[in-house]
Amino acid sequence: MATRGLQRESVIIARMNNAGGTAQSEELLKAAAGQIEARDYARARQYCEEALQAAPQDIDALAMLGRIAMLQYRWPEAVELLDRVLRLRVDPWTLANLGNCHWKLGDLDRAEYCLRGAVELLPDLIASRVSLATVLHARQRFDEALQELEIAARSPLADHQIDARRGCTLARLGQFDEAQAAFERAARNAGKFTYSRLVAFDRRTWDAVSMAGVPPGPPMTAIAAPALSQGHVTLISCNPPYVRKFGLPFLRSYAACAQRDGVLHLHVYDPDDGIIDEARTVARACALTNLAVTTEHSPFPAARPQQRKAYYACGRLAHMEHWLTLYQRPVMSLDADFIVEGPLAGIVAAAHGVDLALNPREPIDSPWLDLIANIIVANPTPAARAYFSAVRSYAMAALAREPDSWLVDQSAMYCVLEMARRYATPPAIAWLPRDIESGRLWHIGHAYDHLLDDPRYQKYAS
Repeated sequence: MATRGLQRESVIIARMNNAGGTAQSEELLKAAAGQIEARDYARARQYCEEALQAAPQDIDALAMLGRIAMLQYRWPEAVELLDRVLRLRVDPWTLANLGNCHWKLGDLDRAEYCLRGAVELLPDLIASRVSLATVLHARQRFDEALQELEIAARSPLADHQIDARRGCTLARLGQFDEAQAAFERAARNAGKFTYSRLVAFDRRTWDAVSMAGVPPGPPMTAIAAPALSQGHVTLISCNPPYVRKFGLPFLRSYAACAQRDGVLHLHVYDPDDGIIDEARTVARACALTNLAVTTEHSPFPAARPQQRKAYYACGRLAHMEHWLTLYQRPVMSLDADFIVEGPLAGIVAAAHGVDLALNPREPIDSPWLDLIANIIVANPTPAARAYFSAVRSYAMAALAREPDSWLVDQSAMYCVLEMARRYATPPAIAWLPRDIESGRLWHIGHAYDHLLDDPRYQKYAS
């Protein structure tokens, strides 16, 4: 959804009807806008709060606080702040931002209401019309979504986001050739990396990724897996800073709640000198006896930090075929930024009798978001191994081609599955229910740093 464009536009718009502002609050908000551009959201928030102390009725200070809350993924707080603004002043940017917040919270009725209001007030606000199309797509009103995009495309302010959204909706309609053409247009017009560059559904791509290629060498073993007579393997993977921030709390919570399930496998990218000993020390302290640790060095250079970061997110998929063959039992891959709250066998059981259990996004959005890679359950079947072999080929080609990319893991999983449906026999899939995490996992989210103060994280932080 086109939230960043709306936030950026609304940071620089002229001050409107801000009767509650003062010269002092104006200067503070200019400073806050500068900090938003610098992505120092905590400092920007502080300037806004100081502006409100100086002028409690400063509408723009409230609006900017709402935008900062959006940038920090504090959606309920953003809704409250933006709603307060709209009681005092109605403008299309605030309406659109509020609509995006409601969309993020899954309230599609309110999201559509706000976004329709925004485009009625300012029909050429392309970002809000694209966001409206996103909400209509999420509601599976695909024809209406395409109609909104056609209107947006006629504007002199039209940009690549229109074709990107058009591709998402055409793909959901099963019009894959037309969808790929739309994504290719969006990629050409963007002039920089955009998720559209990661999407392909054509036969040539399928033939390339489905051929049995040479797999990467197996990861290095740092702590050997204990013998496993029953249960499953729980896999997490990250680099040393994330091991310290999320992985070690995961180990502690797993030891407290789920270690009878089987083996916990920690995979570390680009390990530093101390990280293996730190993991071993934590495991010993929390009596975690069924820990395996492997390591690897990224195939991408340190001079390409974004490329490395993207590999850290999808390297587990590159090795999944190997781990399924090695363990010969179900492997559940989880994001490291989970806290374990209960036994995990119930999640693995969702894959009984099929090749894979995958986590669908609800509501639907795009090929790079609609398969959430935070929970993946795979059985050691030929179909599952073949799927991950193709996913590995797709992801590695995308990473090599697009060094500034992100969400490569989810894009590869989605596109390979759709191409398998078009050109071959897809793996048998079970879809994880929305409440599958309840009582078992609590997801922090790597971008939600404000949740690190939550007692559920703090309990296992040290």
